[in-house]
Amino acid sequence: MLPKAVLASTDLLAAAAARCAWTQWSAIGALTLHAPKADDEIVDIEALLLASLGLATRVPRLQTLATDWTLENSQLLSIARLRALLTGPFAKSGVHIGDLAHLVATEGGDARWRALEPDTPRRDGPRDGRRGAARKAMPPRWRGSRTLLLQLRRGFGVGVKSDLVAILLGSSGAWTDVSTLAELSGYSVAAVRRAADDMASAGFVKSSGGHSRAFRADVTAWMALLPNIAAPLWRRRADGFAFVLQWLGDVQQPAAAQRSELDLAIRFGVMLTDFRRLWIEAGVTQQPVSDDPSAAWTSRHAAVESLVHWFGATA
Repeated sequence: MLPKAVLASTDLLAAAAARCAWTQWSAIGALTLHAPKADDEIVDIEALLLASLGLATRVPRLQTLATDWTLENSQLLSIARLRALLTGPFAKSGVHIGDLAHLVATEGGDARWRALEPDTPRRDGPRDGRRGAARKAMPPRWRGSRTLLLQLRRGFGVGVKSDLVAILLGSSGAWTDVSTLAELSGYSVAAVRRAADDMASAGFVKSSGGHSRAFRADVTAWMALLPNIAAPLWRRRADGFAFVLQWLGDVQQPAAAQRSELDLAIRFGVMLTDFRRLWIEAGVTQQPVSDDPSAAWTSRHAAVESLVHWFGATA
């Protein structure tokens, strides 16, 4: 069994991630018991979907919300971005989307999802037994910044340009370089540069010019077109959810029960370093592990509390 301190921190972190996911589904049209909160975070729908499938082992209803919403609104999701996240931050998360893809392609009639179907269907994912059941989801209403990404996709189509506009609007007017935009969006650097240059030429965003150019979006100007947005905020939810799922997968391995607090604290620190930009955004301070084995996890619990606060900022 895991050391008590590690188990408590892990449960706290998983609960915060699940609560964040639940709130976001409520904000974009899933029928939950709780009304959406008033906040300005843009929901990253692909990250939310993958996170919910991964967290469903702890909160099974998250899979129901994810499945129902996706069946109702599959055309608003990007297959290319799902692939990019699955081979990027979620690569070690243990998330499987193949059975959901099969359900969406067959019952939902969205042929694009066949690209994500598994060669051999798994037996523990959503199956055709859901056919005919009432869906706990509806098309999203445009609720300010939270549904901005979906609103842009509905109006301009699913693709790199809609996603870049959402990310730039969620960057508080800051200049964002092409490599960062590629990392956040999941599209290639070349595709991002072409799309951003096109939009800058059309006057949708601004370019700093030069070879290592950056881009920014004028939120005030966009509010003339979309008056329902206020101060959109793009958070690194893909990194946050992926980190939690990777940690949960790590500590659920049989060998983890035999590891000491010190060993687990070191492993947690290594993983957090792999997600360096996440812990910078979340305000996590990387403290050294104590030489006292009985206090080895103390600094890691402080990091967990910072991540819990980051997840709970919209809860």
